[in-house]
Amino acid sequence: MKKQAIWLFLGLLVIVSILAVACAAPTPEVVKEEVVVEKEVPVTVVVEKEVVVEKVVIQTVEVEKEVVVEKVVTATPAEPRILTIPMSHVFENVDPAFVNWDDYIGDTILSGLVAFAPGSFDVENDLAEWIEESEDGLEISFKLKEGVMWHKGYGEVTAEDVKFSFERMIDPELGGWYPDDWATLDHVEVIDKYRGTIILSEPYAPLWNSTLPVYSGKVLPKAYMEEVGREEFGTNPIGSGPYIFDEWTPMEKVVLKRNPDYFGDAPYYDEIHMLLIEDTQAAETALEAGEVDFTGIDLASIDRFEADPDFEVTTIPAWWFGWIGMNVENPKLQDINVRLAIRYAIDVPSILQVAYDGQVERETTMIPPGMLGHWEDAPVFDRDVEKAKEYMAKAGLETLDLRMDVDSDVKAHLTTAQVVQENLKDIGINLEINPMDDASFWEIGMGDEGVNMELFAISYILKPDPAWGPMWFVCDQVGVWNWMRWCNEEYDELFHQSIVSRDPAEREQLYIEMEKIWNDAVHAIWITHGVFSYAYRAEIDPRFRPYEGWYQVQFFRPAD
Repeated sequence: MKKQAIWLFLGLLVIVSILAVACAAPTPEVVKEEVVVEKEVPVTVVVEKEVVVEKVVIQTVEVEKEVVVEKVVTATPAEPRILTIPMSHVFENVDPAFVNWDDYIGDTILSGLVAFAPGSFDVENDLAEWIEESEDGLEISFKLKEGVMWHKGYGEVTAEDVKFSFERMIDPELGGWYPDDWATLDHVEVIDKYRGTIILSEPYAPLWNSTLPVYSGKVLPKAYMEEVGREEFGTNPIGSGPYIFDEWTPMEKVVLKRNPDYFGDAPYYDEIHMLLIEDTQAAETALEAGEVDFTGIDLASIDRFEADPDFEVTTIPAWWFGWIGMNVENPKLQDINVRLAIRYAIDVPSILQVAYDGQVERETTMIPPGMLGHWEDAPVFDRDVEKAKEYMAKAGLETLDLRMDVDSDVKAHLTTAQVVQENLKDIGINLEINPMDDASFWEIGMGDEGVNMELFAISYILKPDPAWGPMWFVCDQVGVWNWMRWCNEEYDELFHQSIVSRDPAEREQLYIEMEKIWNDAVHAIWITHGVFSYAYRAEIDPRFRPYEGWYQVQFFRPAD
């Protein structure tokens, strides 16, 4: 009897508790449902309806009651969408005034007044709400979009930031590498918080092709730059772009995270992980193992990836120019006859076959076909060993020891050097190949020490204006990017005319004249404009710059 009384009492307590909840609730929808409660208490009822009427059976007692049960949903957080790609170079710096190869990272972090639409040469507004050029090309007025915020709480993007960003590019005290991208900039006039005017001393033809829509047109946070300095900014940047620079592990990886406050269209991937994999074959292995989603590949690997249904391959003509350079200030190479001997001794078609797997075209000019200023009738110098020996004799030489510096991380350049080494043996030149790591190689031509260079294999990227080729070989660039250390005043004057002229036909002829002067100086042997080849998981739809052939990770999406 005692047990029965206790269970009856406990059951009634349960019923009273349930009825108390029901009294406080709004009139519920009645749904008949039977729940059998065992003798163990307390009772937990789990349902997916917000309102339920239950029949509780306790021994032989039946009670009909109304219950309002709060629906409790435990959501499992979605896994972040992560894109993983390799970095082929050690991460160094995204500062537009000093960037080398990290601009594809900076593109995800920084915004400009305008930008090329993804995969297009169409210029569209970015930070600018509107932007207008005067009829004489000397003033570019703009108004910024309001409410665009810098990452990490550094306030709103203003016209003062635009002024700071562009004027520092030409600041001689800063000593940036790209002042010619703003060669005729006088100053930026700030009108108010959002409006300003870019004032030029002369028209600047490349402004809308290779300055404003690309990396030299990026706008930087003045307050943050002044707080931390350019070196800190270079590897710990903030911007207003679609991704926030979240993490950098030196010699290992860079992590970008999607900017939740981005003013434009949100990127698809929540995070982009960039892993340092300098060797292309190692990157290919990582792709096949599922460790990365996308990578550049060797030309020799194209067929292998195309045959695998798990991957897609894209090959893009490259807007770069590759050559073998000769330092004209080095005593061994000052005599033009020595340089002519080298020109005629080198077998360029063999280089294309061995170093580039026969999948690229030979180049004979700096400016590629299809671009304003291409010299279609440029001469082709085929290998002629007897002529090369004649030039050696004119130089009074039977033998000569030379050194060729190459970036060992660029397989094609290392193979090029090996072909050149064999070619030069035939005319009595003993060539030592000096392979260097990537970072060391890109320092050897800088400053006064560059005079010690002899031969080197190298390639430079072009932007969507022909000025971005010859600009690196004016006299002011000796000891910066002009590693041949060649200076010609007529060339410099023609270059200046080419950037202030607004007549495309005139510009075309000026670039061809510059190419002829370059050719007569015999300090370079053209190799190829090249191609870029990429492989990636079939589920990915990548995007590429309309110039250079470089990729734009901020626009990657899943394949349809």
